[in-house]
Amino acid sequence: MRSDKKKALFVARKIFTELVFDTQKLEGMPFTFPEVQTFIQGITVGGHKISDAEKLKQQVLGWETLLGMAESGKFEISKEVACDLQAVIAKDEALEIGSFRSGQVGIAGTDYCPPKPDELEATFKSVLATIEAEESIVVQGYLLHLLFARSQFFYDGNKRTGLLMMNGHLLSNGYPPMSIPAKLLAEYNSGMIEYYESGDSANMLAFLRDCHEKLAAKFDF
Repeated sequence: MRSDKKKALFVARKIFTELVFDTQKLEGMPFTFPEVQTFIQGITVGGHKISDAEKLKQQVLGWETLLGMAESGKFEISKEVACDLQAVIAKDEALEIGSFRSGQVGIAGTDYCPPKPDELEATFKSVLATIEAEESIVVQGYLLHLLFARSQFFYDGNKRTGLLMMNGHLLSNGYPPMSIPAKLLAEYNSGMIEYYESGDSANMLAFLRDCHEKLAAKFDF
């Protein structure tokens, strides 16, 4: 997979609807692809709760914010950027937005216990060290998504924040964007449960690479 920032950003804009659609499906939201496409075009989509429409709006804004950062060169792997992105995509969902959580959380479907609130700063430093120790920019991106999900820095929006952080890193370094195809959500969710419990990222890294390479191949990266 080769690096070409101009092309990577072009592709991200070209498949923007797909990226938003996959993101909202990651959270079990009810919109179909045509509905997401219509919504992005600025047309009201009927038959859905107002709260769901507001959530979809925030996912669109989250991707717009991320792409703006990548295009302007302002994206960086930092707590501040992560908190800014979480504040957008988790607006009106989380107990706290734009900051690391102040209470304990769990993850449905697993007995794994995420770090305690007073451990999050140290956990984030550990995430940065893990990223820096990995030579591959692409794998660094995948690890960002996985580590954000497992660390649960926020009350809500952790996987989505990790997804945006991953894409910010990929795009800023000239690699094409990626998302989790809606048709592979069952496989993704199953793999994530195993990852939460074991802490072994090998299988999920292989899964994410496969998703990414298939998308990249469509655009000759």
